[in-house]
Order: sequence, then C-alpha cells, then structure tokens
Amino acid sequence: MMYARNHRGSLFNNFLMAGVFLAAKYKMYPARTDANGIMTEIGVLVFCALAFLRQHTIYREILETKFRDSEIRGYIFSLCFTKLMYLVPWLLLLFWPLQGEFFYDDLLGYIFVICVVSTYGSSSAPVPFLLTFDIAIPALMAGTVVYLNWNVQETKYAGPAVLFFCVYVLSIGRKMLASTLQLIDSKRQASLNAKRADDANRAKSSFLALMSHEIRTPMTGIFGMVDFLKDTPLNAEQKDFVGTISDCSKTLLNTLNDVLDFSKVESGKLDISAVNFDLHGMLTNSGRVMRQTAEDKGLKLNVEMGPAVPQRMRGDPHRLQQVVVNLLNNAVKFTEKGEVTLRAVYTAGKQPSLRLEVQDTGIGISRENMAKLFSAFSQADNSIARRYGGSGLGLSIAKKLVELMGGKIGVNSDEGKGSTFFVELPYVAPLAGEADADAEHTGPESPPQNILVVEDNPVSQRIVVKMLTQKGHKVTAVGNGDDAIGAVQQADFSMVFMDVNMPGRNGLDTTRAIHALGGKLEKLPIIGLTANIMEDFVRKCYDAGMIAHVPKPFSPKSLYDAVALVAGTAKGDTARAPQENKKSMRETLTMLRDGMGGDYMRDMVASNLKEAERLMDVVDAEMKKGKLDKMSDAAHDLKSITGLIGMYEASSLAAEVEADGLKNDDKRLEGLLEHLEDALGRESREAERIARTMPDK
Repeated sequence: MMYARNHRGSLFNNFLMAGVFLAAKYKMYPARTDANGIMTEIGVLVFCALAFLRQHTIYREILETKFRDSEIRGYIFSLCFTKLMYLVPWLLLLFWPLQGEFFYDDLLGYIFVICVVSTYGSSSAPVPFLLTFDIAIPALMAGTVVYLNWNVQETKYAGPAVLFFCVYVLSIGRKMLASTLQLIDSKRQASLNAKRADDANRAKSSFLALMSHEIRTPMTGIFGMVDFLKDTPLNAEQKDFVGTISDCSKTLLNTLNDVLDFSKVESGKLDISAVNFDLHGMLTNSGRVMRQTAEDKGLKLNVEMGPAVPQRMRGDPHRLQQVVVNLLNNAVKFTEKGEVTLRAVYTAGKQPSLRLEVQDTGIGISRENMAKLFSAFSQADNSIARRYGGSGLGLSIAKKLVELMGGKIGVNSDEGKGSTFFVELPYVAPLAGEADADAEHTGPESPPQNILVVEDNPVSQRIVVKMLTQKGHKVTAVGNGDDAIGAVQQADFSMVFMDVNMPGRNGLDTTRAIHALGGKLEKLPIIGLTANIMEDFVRKCYDAGMIAHVPKPFSPKSLYDAVALVAGTAKGDTARAPQENKKSMRETLTMLRDGMGGDYMRDMVASNLKEAERLMDVVDAEMKKGKLDKMSDAAHDLKSITGLIGMYEASSLAAEVEADGLKNDDKRLEGLLEHLEDALGRESREAERIARTMPDK
C-alpha cells in the first residue's frame, strides 16, 4: 500500500521528467528525417503513454480495493511488467546513438538515469524486491551503454559514476526501509496503546456513570424531604438543623461532582459558567458549612469581608465555592489549635481583582513539599496521608478550576506555624437586569398541566409527584416503561417526566416506543430524569427524542423550569412586556446551551423557527378553509415548538388559538392570528439574534 501510494504520487513527475529530457534531446540534437524513424519514435511515445496510464490504474486498484495476501504476487508482477513497458522505451530513446555539438555521446541518457534512480530510491524503499528492481532496470541500461561505448573517452568517467550512484541509492533505500519498518511498528504500537487507553476510558466512564446513578438516586430523596421539611412549621433551632442538613447534603453532592469533575479535567471538558451571584452570601455559606467541623476540634472559624468587597459579581458561584470549601476543609483538617480565617480583599483599578485567602495556624508546609501540593493524588508526604487521610485530589481540581476562571492559586507557609492559601481572580461586575443565579425562586409559574411521571424508585416518585401537585398540576405516576406506554394511550397528557434508568424497558426505549405510536403521541414532550450526568449519556437522551434533561438530585426549580419549558409559561397573558420576554427567552436558550452545547442550541433554534413558519402557514390555511379542528392541531404543535426555544408570547397566543379552535369559537380568531403572526415574527428575529450572539460558554 505504501509503495503504491508513493509511486502514484511520483508517477506524473516521472512522466514529466521524461518529457523534459526528450524535449531537450529534440532541441539539442538533429531530428530524425527518415519517415520510418519518425513513425517509430512517435509509436514508442504513444506506447509509453498507454503503459503509463495502465500503471496509474494498477496503483489506484491497489489503494482502493481490499485484496487478499495471495493476490499480492500478481500485483507485483503487473507493476514490474508495466514499468518495463514504459521505462525501457524511454531509456532507449534517450540512449539512442547521438552525435551533436552540445553533449558527448549518450550523456543525456546517463543524466536521466540519475534522476530516475533518485526518485525510485525514496518511493520504492518500503518494498525491498521492488526497490532493487526499480534501480536495477535503469542501472542495467546504463551499464549496457557503457559496455557498448567503452572506447569513447567520456564513457569511462560517466558510466562508472552512474553505476556508483545507483549502488549508493540502493544502500540509502535499504536504510530508509529499516526506518520505514520502525515507523510502521511505532504507529502500530501507538494505535494499540490508543485502543487500550480508549478501553480504559470507557471502563472508567461506565464506573463513573454507575457511581453517579447509585449515589444520586438516594440523594434525590434526601434533597426532596429536606425541601418538604422546610415548608413545615419549624422553630429557630429546627430551621438551623434543617439548614445544616441541606448544606451538608450539598457538600456531599459536590464531593460526588468532584469525582466526575476530575474525569472532565483529564479530558478537557470541564466548563465554567458565567452568571450573577451573591459573593458575600457564597463566602458566608462556605464558612457556615465548615464551622461546625471547626468547632468540634475547638477551632475558631472566621469570615472576614474587606470593606470594598462588592456584594455581587459575575462568574461561576458553584465552582468558586467548591474551591473555597476545599481550602477551608484542608485548613481545618491540618489545624489542631488556633483558628482558621477566610478573608476576601478587593482591589480596584483598570482590571479589578478579588483575592481570597484561607489562613490557618496548623502544621504548615515545608518549602520542598509546596511544589507537590497541586498535583493530582499527592500530599506533602506519606506521613500526612497516613495521619490525616485524603486522596490529594482536591487541590489539583481547585488549581484547574481557578485557572479556568482566569485566576491563579498559590500558598505561603512556614512549617510548624501555619499556611495561607490564596486565590486571585479578575473581578467581573454583574450584568444589569439579570437575576442572581442563586436567588430564591422556584421558576416561572405555569397553568395546571396533566403530567405523567414514570419513575421506578418509590422515594423519587413520591417527591416528583408532591413537588408537581403542590403547584396545582394533575399528576399520574407509574413505575415502569410498559405501564407508561399504556398510560399515554388511555389519557391525554401534556408532558411526561421519564426516569431513564429503569429495569426492563428503560426510559430511552420507552420514549422511542411512545413516539412510535404516532398521532399526537409522536410529538408528546418527554423530559428525562436521570442520575447519570455524563455528557455522552445526556446526548443519548436527546437523541432518543427527549426535549429536556433534569439531573438527579433535582430541585423544585429544575422541575418547574422543565414544566415551563414545555408549557411556555402560558398564563393567557398575551401582552407580556418585551423586556421580560427577552429575558425569559435568553434564560431558556442558555439552559439549552448549558445542557447540550452551543451548536445543538443553534441547530434547535434554526429547525424550530423553520417548522414554526410552516405551522403558521398551516394555521392560516386551515382557518380560511373553516377547518378549526385541523387549525387547532397545528396551533398545538406551534405552541410546543415555540415554547421550547423561549418564544413565550407566540406560544401563549398559539395556545389561545388552539383553545378557540377546540371550542369551535371563531369570533376572535382573526385578531388572534394577526397578533400571533406579529409575535412570531418579532420573537423569531430575537431568537436568531440571541442564538447567533450567545457564546458557547
């Protein structure tokens, strides 16, 4: 294969080179004048051209056809025979007895041999037999001419020089062969190593997916019950207990996320978000999470906020808190007496900066051990690991997170006197008009929906049902995929929450089976519920036909946001303020981007807008025909696909058109359709603009 590839590339060069030498011959030496001689040379040239084309065809067959080992000998014979058919005539033409004023006899042929051998030396190196054959043919021709013209004075110098060059090229070709074989072996070994690495990565991903599912599923119950407990009458002490349980649960979830994050760090897929958040609240909460642990050791934990530190900033609050809590946890772990202080300092200027420090009075770190601190799975020394435990993974992740946020992390320490870990970040002011990501809200309100919940875990099922019913939604719950398929055929559900990992028929197969039933069920919105948050698995949910993905453990807000995504937050309010509408659309598209990436979000916007335009035409056409039932069906689909990409005003109007069509009430349809077309045009342009300008992350 390599031989054919090399020679196929050099074949035209050889043909061109022969043409140049023959043109030089006819220019510098007397041309043949006899008719027989002229016809002979023309015939030889045509014959060489046909042989050349045949050789090119053989190379192409070798490269494009899968052949058996037994066929290799036949291909080699064809290559050698065809090469003789065009190479020997060329050599004969160039070594034809010459008498002229520019060159000595046959010197042009010698030079041609040197050029041909130079080309074959590199191209033929991969196959020893063909290497020898390709060099031997022109060498034999030159040797024959030397023998026949040995009495010519110049031949004694030109001939041996050509023969010596052929031998030299042959030796170089053999060395190139050895290097080529070594390179092929290296590539084969690299390919084998890559396959082993891929197998190891797949095994690791499977393990992480299993770990994620097995831990996140019971944590769904913990989070859900804590949220329900918050809504019951509690005294101050009980509220504090519940708050601590909630914070510790979040810390446990963060620990699980750390394991998954490290996998993302290794593969370069860890993302940093940019949202407004309460900086003071995040730092205070970080201290509160670790305060009880510190007090149990007799330590004092302080949180000091510099007077100039802004209340709010823009960044990734969860990742930043992950770093801060890790540093606080280490400080408390390695401090036996004294105190731990979390300090925030703001520096104004052309590029404002935020410096966070975690200072302790613990064991300190020697200078030679500081360099190892931020490496994965490493600690200062083995005695530290034996005495205090830990894998040494946290600081490695923290360093990567800080670097992704555009900052740096470091440490100053004196052994036996304590340490100060610091994080320096560029300060980014919050965007005006955008709510904080951690603000207390439960998502947009939606009108009562008829929802099917498919969940095999009784605790998770109970939590989902309670969260949805307390918002006024009608909820039906089943425990497996087969029951879900039966349920959607017996009742008209507006959406389905589908657990993905179920025994028997899983959520992905159930989703495909429901959509395969056809009719309205073909477009029934299905939202995935799963504890597996690995990117490849989430993509499988969307590929199966799900329109959204809610990770476990889920919060009330995540469920309500998913309901609003399908329902379009339709309240019948068709006069939504433009600014509020834009904000909701941006939030929806941001959620799609964060879940599946910028390319997926933009593709979804483009396809939904195209489908919305088609459905609007159907609505108008069916309205003119007086077929309000078909108009209502098209309006129903229009409501769903516009709501999915945040076009809530158009979705709300489409819902009203659908309702009036079902009631066979055409009194206000004409006016509604005008408003719908106007909203659809405005929001389509806005969705295109947001999708085009929104960064991938």
